[in-house]
Amino acid sequence: MKHTRGSREAWAQLLRVCAPLLISALGAGCIVHHPAAAPAATSATSGAGASSSQVAPLREAATAAHRRVGTALMSARLDDQRVRTLVAANFDSLTPENEMKWETIEPRPGQFVFAPGDKLVAFAAANNIRMRGHTLVWHSQLAPWVKGLSPDELHAAMVRHVRGVVGHYKGKVSAWDVVNEAYADGPSGQLRSDSPFNVLGPTYIDEAFKLAHEADPDAQLFYNDYEIEGEGSAKGDGVFALCKRLKEAGVPISGVGLQMHVDPRHWPPVDSIRRNMERFAGLGLLIEITEMDVPVGEIPGTIDEKLAQQRTIAHDIVAACVAVDKCAAVTFWGLIDRDSWLETAQWGKLRGRLPHYPLLFNNAYQPKPIVLGVMDALAGH
Repeated sequence: MKHTRGSREAWAQLLRVCAPLLISALGAGCIVHHPAAAPAATSATSGAGASSSQVAPLREAATAAHRRVGTALMSARLDDQRVRTLVAANFDSLTPENEMKWETIEPRPGQFVFAPGDKLVAFAAANNIRMRGHTLVWHSQLAPWVKGLSPDELHAAMVRHVRGVVGHYKGKVSAWDVVNEAYADGPSGQLRSDSPFNVLGPTYIDEAFKLAHEADPDAQLFYNDYEIEGEGSAKGDGVFALCKRLKEAGVPISGVGLQMHVDPRHWPPVDSIRRNMERFAGLGLLIEITEMDVPVGEIPGTIDEKLAQQRTIAHDIVAACVAVDKCAAVTFWGLIDRDSWLETAQWGKLRGRLPHYPLLFNNAYQPKPIVLGVMDALAGH
């Protein structure tokens, strides 16, 4: 349900976000506006820092909705006290952006580098934040030595890798993206052809889940992919068929991750996203939105208009999650706009004109209008 402008609930949300700042008379201004007002132009571009009194309590809103709200970080970002404060106040789920990917965590055969991931895990534990692991088996960001292995060598490497990583974090990482992006883009609805793991046969997916479960029986295990968010795509149908087969075969899969890298130029209607969540839930699976960002570089209009549309898109997606009981969490892929992979020349131009302003907080660590949209959705407005 979309937000009703001028509602008392909206004013209550506004006051919860802005009142501490007004009381403290810092003079910087609260950038999250009443829905009837246009968002301030500085909400995307301001260079001023934000105090903790300006932080919107996303974490509290998610808890009230019986959901989790998360972010993804590089461990080095924890060296910035502003990051530590913002994450601890707003998020109760944390994903390592790169620290647990194969090329980083096992750069040489059997030689694991756990320190960067351990840093994130320790921060999460100290702040009562759930830790997600990302990702165990993926065709991309592999250590170079993996790609030239024979099938037998690759199988042995996968077994060692999953056991080694999950075993190290047993009891510390609550959920894993076990297999990531195994399905091809486009109309085939089949496994992608460029994955080196294909030589092991399609049941490599089954085995990866079984290995992860053996290493930590209490961890939730997810299949994770992009452009499977709505109904009717061949890729989405292929992933649904995979999850159905895994469940029927007794493979220990807990859920499916919908990455939710939104491209507003072509995106499924929100009702289609909700119904798609419901069909995965019908298999007995949890659903998590795992890598959400909402780039608005290609949306026509002023900065104010772009950010208003961003707020609406995010509101509607989170509201779809709230409407489905088994949709348990929403994670945003980064903290402040400049952290985003979409703000790099390599990837951002795939989505058209830069900058994209894709995340919840601006480069001054202040909440953008999208934050209030997310909070409204969590509150059921």
